Amino acid sequence: MQSETMPSDDDAQTQDKLTQAQLTAIENEIKSSQPLTSQLLPISALLHQYSTTAANEQQQSAGFIQSAQFLSTKYTSLRRVRGDGNCYYRAFLYSLCEHLLLRNSNNNETGGLKEFSRIKTTIVNSLKWVCQFGYEEMTIDMFYEELVELFDFIETSLSAADNNDKSASTSAGAAEDESNRNNAQQQLHAKLNEENSTSDYCTWYLRVLTAAQMKSNPDRFLPFLLADETNMMMDIPTFCSREVEPMGKECGMVTVAALAECLGVKVVIEYMDGRLSNIDAAVGGIGSSGEVVNHVFGQIHDEDDGGGKGDDEDRDRICLTLLYRPGHYDILY
Repeated sequence: MQSETMPSDDDAQTQDKLTQAQLTAIENEIKSSQPLTSQLLPISALLHQYSTTAANEQQQSAGFIQSAQFLSTKYTSLRRVRGDGNCYYRAFLYSLCEHLLLRNSNNNETGGLKEFSRIKTTIVNSLKWVCQFGYEEMTIDMFYEELVELFDFIETSLSAADNNDKSASTSAGAAEDESNRNNAQQQLHAKLNEENSTSDYCTWYLRVLTAAQMKSNPDRFLPFLLADETNMMMDIPTFCSREVEPMGKECGMVTVAALAECLGVKVVIEYMDGRLSNIDAAVGGIGSSGEVVNHVFGQIHDEDDGGGKGDDEDRDRICLTLLYRPGHYDILY
């Protein structure tokens, strides 16, 4: 009987190098073809994506087409986010910054300015807080500073917009004001699309905030893990070290909830999973009338004291709207 030949250490090392080279090639291809966050696209791009699917995939795409048709009646635009496992955190970051920049510079509402101040204060004060849960300040300080600097940029842009608003009494002043706002938005887009820079640094710090939020209130989040067979044997610290902190790890409902609650932001997620409308909404992502089911995280109206305070705070909150498709998130408008 002929014995099997065991691979040598050299063979194993060669295979590891080939595997790594293939992974690097895939990563480079993704970088060359997908920006971190796209320009604004018409919502019709979503329907077009599934309407042009090959014939042998039509049956599978029928539910997505139906969902895309419904979403086109509810939204006007979307931004695609790179599918690299960080898409939820990246979409959250981009949408949050864009909302803060445009909401305040366009309207200069008191509630909007208070909301920016509240979120920035939370971020500025977060470094000492997260260090209570096992993180070394020297290790995470660089990522923290990057997020603070991003909010400093937004604040500077808002201050400039406020000064322009006070002087924009003529049509020329109004045109200049609009030009400055567009320029600030373009600068924000450029910042959050630079490779290996602001977006990646801030995305990882959002992961740290998410993990710290879960560790700060394990009784709140542990039931999410116990309800998931793949995670039910983990405690919160183990789950965070394996599924939250590493870049490239996809985001589930428990982490969506934790980040929304950490920053006090409301997140609406349209759940587009391709199921046809004749499937019960209770088990799918689409209702009996073809409506896509959405999930809302970070609401505070149940904290209302009876005087309407909770509802007022809920109205002032930033509300981010994201699109979920299996394993991926984009931004809706």
